[in-house]
Amino acid sequence: MRILIAVASRDECADPVAAVTAVPWPPKTVFSVLSVSEIVPVPAVAEPVPAVVDLTESQELADAWARQTAASAAAELKEHGLEAHGTFRRGNPEKLIVEYANEWDADLIVIGSCEKTRIEKLILGSVSQSVVNHASCSVLVVKPHRSHTMTE
Repeated sequence: MRILIAVASRDECADPVAAVTAVPWPPKTVFSVLSVSEIVPVPAVAEPVPAVVDLTESQELADAWARQTAASAAAELKEHGLEAHGTFRRGNPEKLIVEYANEWDADLIVIGSCEKTRIEKLILGSVSQSVVNHASCSVLVVKPHRSHTMTE
């Protein structure tokens, strides 16, 4: 079995690696951890301004963060005795997760859902929802843990 784990570096997203390590998997299951570094946007300005921020440096930092996120997640899986490797791509997460799953011939994608309001989801969209809609394999969406209290 080939399982792709899409990891995000945002704190408000559920941790798909923790969910995966909590489940027994068949022998010879292989995990690929993918982290996507979004392209740093060029600021929209009406007039040319001096380069206050080096976009190349910002992109390199985003790429390094994505590489580190994938490597750390793969290392955590290995600590649990699972065969895993990490990789990163640069671009649109919604598109690249599905493309990588197809290229790697994944049987399952595991992705964390991020905490967003309905308005944010409407305006910004949802990566996990897009992956569910476009993936050619099954997708497991891990929801953030919420503590529930009961009131009388």
